[in-house]
Amino acid sequence: MICMKVYIKKSSLLKYISLLISLLILVTPLGSIGSFVVTAQSSSSTLYIAWINPTPYESLSTYNPNIFAGGLGGSFYGIAYAYSTILNVSNNVMLPGLIENWSFSPSNWEQVWQKEPINVTLYVRHNTGWGDGTPVTAYDIMATDLILQASYLNPNPVKYTIINNYTLTLTFAPDCLSPYLMPYTLRYTAGLTQVATIIPYQEWKPVINEILGNLSAIRSQNTTVIDHFRKIIHSYLPSGPLSGNYNGPFYLSQITPNELILNKNPYYYASNEIKWNKVIIYQYTSESPALAAIKSGEVSLVYSGELSLSSQVLSSLPSYYKVIDVNQPFGWGLYFNLQNPWVSNLKVRQAIAYVLNRTAISLAGGIKYSPVSVPNGIPSFPAYKEFITPAVSNLNTYSVNLTKAQRLMESAGFTIKNGQWYAPNGTPLSFTILYGGPITPGISNMLDVIDSELSSFGIPTHYIDITSLTQLHNTYKSGAYTMDFGNWGGYFPGTIDWYLPLFYFGGYPFNVTHWNQIVTLPNGTTVNLHELGFLSTAPNSTSQLIDVNNEIAYTMNYYLPVLPLVKEDYVIVINTNQVSNIPTNNSWIWSEALYGVGGNAFLQEGFYYGYFEPIIHTTVPPTTTTTTSSTSVIYIAGVIIAIIIIAGVIFLLRKRH
Repeated sequence: MICMKVYIKKSSLLKYISLLISLLILVTPLGSIGSFVVTAQSSSSTLYIAWINPTPYESLSTYNPNIFAGGLGGSFYGIAYAYSTILNVSNNVMLPGLIENWSFSPSNWEQVWQKEPINVTLYVRHNTGWGDGTPVTAYDIMATDLILQASYLNPNPVKYTIINNYTLTLTFAPDCLSPYLMPYTLRYTAGLTQVATIIPYQEWKPVINEILGNLSAIRSQNTTVIDHFRKIIHSYLPSGPLSGNYNGPFYLSQITPNELILNKNPYYYASNEIKWNKVIIYQYTSESPALAAIKSGEVSLVYSGELSLSSQVLSSLPSYYKVIDVNQPFGWGLYFNLQNPWVSNLKVRQAIAYVLNRTAISLAGGIKYSPVSVPNGIPSFPAYKEFITPAVSNLNTYSVNLTKAQRLMESAGFTIKNGQWYAPNGTPLSFTILYGGPITPGISNMLDVIDSELSSFGIPTHYIDITSLTQLHNTYKSGAYTMDFGNWGGYFPGTIDWYLPLFYFGGYPFNVTHWNQIVTLPNGTTVNLHELGFLSTAPNSTSQLIDVNNEIAYTMNYYLPVLPLVKEDYVIVINTNQVSNIPTNNSWIWSEALYGVGGNAFLQEGFYYGYFEPIIHTTVPPTTTTTTSSTSVIYIAGVIIAIIIIAGVIFLLRKRH
């Protein structure tokens, strides 16, 4: 009972103590309460990208995901589509992607590749899928390659053998795959010529089956059959769910006239490595609002593959943007339409080369541009040093020389009167330069200089800008232009990239220059540049690789079907207020901008290796400073008295007990 009495008295005491403490709290002046410091962490899991799209996507109801029909494509390959493999450009090692392994046969293929067919077996991952959950299979790899062939992009003969859903063997004709250039051979085979896997077989099955039935005609370059399939491919509407068209890190889920919203693809094999849940692509029809959004910090990322910022903008960005310049053997130049009666004359093309000041043109473009030192020479690029031999060390630099330009024109039968050049038949000369795509201030400034310099020389010149792909391709076909201002160069591992002038703009698929690529040199030697282009990617020895590239450079420098003018760096701009884990300036990740369509393999690999993550913001609410007053002094005194009373009561209780 004694213990019970003590318990009752103690509990009663505790009740009164609790009441007293409550009263003390109630009468406590607010300014004297100690502040609790609460730390909160938050992050935005949305990546924001600005994109200039003169004809923006309006809604899902009118959208066709077929990239050949205008669906979301090259600028965002690294975001929406997975690469089969990705080359580490810094060391030319091929890294797995959708394809996790590969093998070559027969076992002695390196000895017999010029005489026997070579098999390349590709092993597709079992743990990756399209955005709707459909597994990526060997059929998708085959479908992508077939569509590229039918689009006239990859006309080489390949036999397909599906072993199972995840294993595919490609059989190549003899003399196609060179062991002397393995990085390029892997790019061409396992890498699907560095085009991502863009065709879901199940969605395109009717078209794929028809192509397989006409493959011989396609490979024999039957233009009627090829035109038929190009029309189908450029208009086909996949019937399945929208998400089923994307197998990359993200898939398109919503469209408004202002935004494209992409959700993370949970079926992508590296989904767990990606910390972003969403990508929002802002659609702008002109440059001004896009630049305003960038300068106000609303944009997380900008890269040359989707938006090329002018030098003026780059130099005026807020300090929280990190700018990376990636050196690349790539730039802009003039492709001559050799159907045109005036520029089909070699002396006229050479005269134009002597007129145009490449330094002035690059300065007009801005800081990311530099003048080409030797038009069509071996590009000044670290990986290409072995190709700079005495054979190409003295190529024509075409330094500005108006006197020489005038002599060339006159020797070709042209005359100048009152500052205007006339053709031999008396027709006054005037040039039209074609440019395709949204025009940026840098491009516009460079074209203005070209127009001005040629006009001052006596050939009135103007440029036209065509933003519609259909109209651009029709203009290429009609030849209604004198020159086309387009890209030259690119990066091929282990060899020089001649693809644009000798293939893509040389008839496969677009014949911009309108010529047969046969050149007769001053010594009477006939050179087939198209054949040399193939040899530059499948040499039979290292010495032949060097010799072939030198011969192409010498011939192109003399004949000038294209006049490279400026080199352009690939520029990546990152908002450090939104993006963390940014690679160091010398990281190999940046060199991945040289791989893939639009150069955005750097983004896919960056995600995979833990770079480019959402930034975590730590927030600490501001503390309140206590100001001592007479009220707080009285309060403190009351607290002290209360503590003394409580202590005394406890002492008496213990004494009684």
